[in-house]
Amino acid sequence: METRMAIAVSCILAGCLTSLAGHARNRTDPVVVTATRFPLSADETLSSVTVITRDEIERSQANSVGEVLRGVTGVDVTNQGGYGKLTSVFMRGTNSGNVTVLVDGVRMGSATTGTVSWEFLPLSQIERIEVVRGPNSALYGSDAIGGVIQIFTKKGEGPMRYGFSAGGGRYGTYEAAADVSGSTGNDWYSLKLSRFQTNGFDAREPVVQFAGSPFEQRIDEPDNDGYHNNSISARYGHRFSEETSIDFSLLRAVGNTQYDSDGANEDDFKESALGATLKTTPLESWDMQFSAGMSKDYRTSFRSGNSQIRNRFDTERYSASWQNDFYPSDEHTITTGVDYHDDHVESNFSYEETSRYTAAAFAQYRGVFGRNTVMARIRPLKDEQFGHETTGNIAWGYRLSGSVNLNVSYGTAFRAPTFNDLYFPGFGNPDLDPEKSRTYEAGINGNHSWGSWNLNAYHTKIDDLIIFSNTTFVPENVENAEIDGLEATIDTRILGWQARFSGDMIVPRNDTNNKWLPRRARRTLQIDIDRDIGKFGVGGTLLAQSRRFDDRENLIRVGSYSLLDLRAEYRFARQWLIRARLENVLDTRYQTVDTYNMPRRSLFVSLHFNSR
Repeated sequence: METRMAIAVSCILAGCLTSLAGHARNRTDPVVVTATRFPLSADETLSSVTVITRDEIERSQANSVGEVLRGVTGVDVTNQGGYGKLTSVFMRGTNSGNVTVLVDGVRMGSATTGTVSWEFLPLSQIERIEVVRGPNSALYGSDAIGGVIQIFTKKGEGPMRYGFSAGGGRYGTYEAAADVSGSTGNDWYSLKLSRFQTNGFDAREPVVQFAGSPFEQRIDEPDNDGYHNNSISARYGHRFSEETSIDFSLLRAVGNTQYDSDGANEDDFKESALGATLKTTPLESWDMQFSAGMSKDYRTSFRSGNSQIRNRFDTERYSASWQNDFYPSDEHTITTGVDYHDDHVESNFSYEETSRYTAAAFAQYRGVFGRNTVMARIRPLKDEQFGHETTGNIAWGYRLSGSVNLNVSYGTAFRAPTFNDLYFPGFGNPDLDPEKSRTYEAGINGNHSWGSWNLNAYHTKIDDLIIFSNTTFVPENVENAEIDGLEATIDTRILGWQARFSGDMIVPRNDTNNKWLPRRARRTLQIDIDRDIGKFGVGGTLLAQSRRFDDRENLIRVGSYSLLDLRAEYRFARQWLIRARLENVLDTRYQTVDTYNMPRRSLFVSLHFNSR
């Protein structure tokens, strides 16, 4: 009932947005780099793009990356027990491992699980997030079946600025952060330190897992499951001349998280990304850049008070890239380059293979012909284990008017099985094949004086999709899976209120057994509204999601839910600001993964100082 009511309210608000849109202000399309690997305004990329700025992050008053991403069109986020607990990101109905994640250009993720530890990425360190939906293996290689998410840390500019913040709330949660940034002469710099800690709540209900099988487990730990995270981000850059500069970046998070299990129930973790990029312009129409990076995902699992249960999973990813952008004219851009990345695994478990490299070349062409824009990409790739694979994209855009654009595209992508998929002792399947996909998409978007809107429809077909079987207890290839989706967003301003309406409908089918793919909500609606009133700012978010299934056979159902969050802020001095957020105002009891609890009504209050 709550979800139906939220859907009805959303539809009414959507109608109001369009009917009252004439009162809104002009909006400028953001410039992004992730969609094409060079700077371009979002509407010119022929891709479905969402940009989340630092101002939007602060206005939302979210405390985790998962909370920020769950409202993005085409993105579904599940969580297993609150802050610091396993968080999965599904893009356009694909698997959680079908997303390529970059931090300042450095490829992130665990080589064993094939996913990013979203729950450990410190939101306080993030300046900007770019979300590109749709197949992007032609630009980024394996994993990008659902899309690409790139996270940027702060790059200092202008006179030195400094600030700090501190806050606390329910469940013994608190956060503190301090930063300094700026530039002088040919140098720029930024540094930020933060700590997040929570006592948490009981992450999981009592449950008998894998009942009737040799792996049956009874889990019943009625305790609070805490989490803490100490993080640092730093950037330094130097301009040698008008043509040449270098930039270094670091993001690192270290901490501990607790959860419920009959074995290990705590993890010590270390997450980091270190990168360097050299940019130069050999000729006026030729930009060149060299990038290198290393990311680490270290995790040690153990049982509190039991030194005999201690399992270590340490993975490292090394990457390097050489990219060239040629501009023969204002209407044409040619991008070419090579990418290399190498994964390594160290563990107390014995994996048959512990390293694998991938090498690739890529080429991209963008041309503008009057009202028409054409984009074409190709990427021949060699995977050390699975051999050669070629992926590509082709897209066409047509400007229907000065503010409305029509786009159609086709793209292929693939994903190689992870080390856990293939080799985890007792649960791996060395006979797995890589996943391969084909996606067709059509979209229309507009950018007007009253705001912006977009509508996209897509069809994705995945061969050999990898899904864990609750029968054999190993990952298996699904012969065919198909995902049909429709997504829409409206951004506008009404009588002083900044409003965003977004909605998704997907049909994620396993064609082999005619069941829904697990853990995907088929319908999602979200409304965000915010307004500044003098020194005050107020806002709210309404999120509604339909039911989902938690297993391959669709025997376990997770119910629909709706959430209402309210927020307010007060600037009581030029440099001082106090914020408050009331989460889950209606105290809804809900889950996104079966048996895993989610936060109830909770208040978080924070104080902020910024010297600017």
